[in-house]
Amino acid sequence: MPNRFCAICGKEINAFSPHFSMCYECYLEEHPLFEIPDKFSFKICLDCLKYNKKEEWFEPILKDIDQIIEDAIQRFILKPYLKKRTIDFKILLDEHSMVFSSKDLLKSINVNIIGTLNENEKIMFAQDMQIVINYELCKNCVNLRGGSYFLSIIQLRVVDEQKLFFIEEVLEKIESYVKNLFLKEQRHYISKISDEKNGVDLYLSTNEIMNYIISFLRGNYHFILKRSKKLVGRDIHRGKNLYRLKSLIKFLPFRKKDTIIIKNKKFKIDTILKNKVILKNESDIKITKDFKFFFNEPLTVIKEEEVD
Repeated sequence: MPNRFCAICGKEINAFSPHFSMCYECYLEEHPLFEIPDKFSFKICLDCLKYNKKEEWFEPILKDIDQIIEDAIQRFILKPYLKKRTIDFKILLDEHSMVFSSKDLLKSINVNIIGTLNENEKIMFAQDMQIVINYELCKNCVNLRGGSYFLSIIQLRVVDEQKLFFIEEVLEKIESYVKNLFLKEQRHYISKISDEKNGVDLYLSTNEIMNYIISFLRGNYHFILKRSKKLVGRDIHRGKNLYRLKSLIKFLPFRKKDTIIIKNKKFKIDTILKNKVILKNESDIKITKDFKFFFNEPLTVIKEEEVD
């Protein structure tokens, strides 16, 4: 077979060259596997280490600076190529190129991105890129530091001040529940707790956490729930009104098997349903009452363990 030469550099080529008129090196220069910018910058939140390029903040796979850089490159630079699944990428960080700020924060680093064609591992391409990192607080961490931001309110109430110990019990369980939520998603937290007559108000960071707490309480307690909302502004980006949601929760003052006295008559709590209570009078006759009834009538509660 006659000798063949690269049309670009003149080097001798064979039948295994990627293109009949070019050597491997020249072919990749003319037809690179991928194209990326020489320089790329993005933001990292100082507190939670989420990263961002435009508006949305993303949670890194690991809270490690090397992993965050790789996540950002894959999401913002290599995503179109990764979707096609035709190229396998390796991202190599050059530790000798690291530049740090006066506060010991990584400001820039050079990376080498190597792409290998899945169909033919001999076809590879590599390119260097400088990564520039800017630091600021994400909106959630700004709100956390401020300590006063809230979107919704839960009002926990009992029938009178003598039952405030019950609010303390419920509040302890809510705080433990929210702590676990926060570990999974840092948007969800209690901004403030204020003491009010016959209870407390919980100021919450999101509307979702209000619904989570209500669902949690439903599995453990019986109460009346009243919801309301107030227009507080408008989201110009989404073209939607913004509402502050409020939920009033009034706990029943008794539990199953307790005894209550209403107008000098004794009743035993037989069953508590979703919004009704079945009572038994002293003649063992069953009477059904809505939850609201017990907040409109003065009553005395005798706990099961206190009954003779």
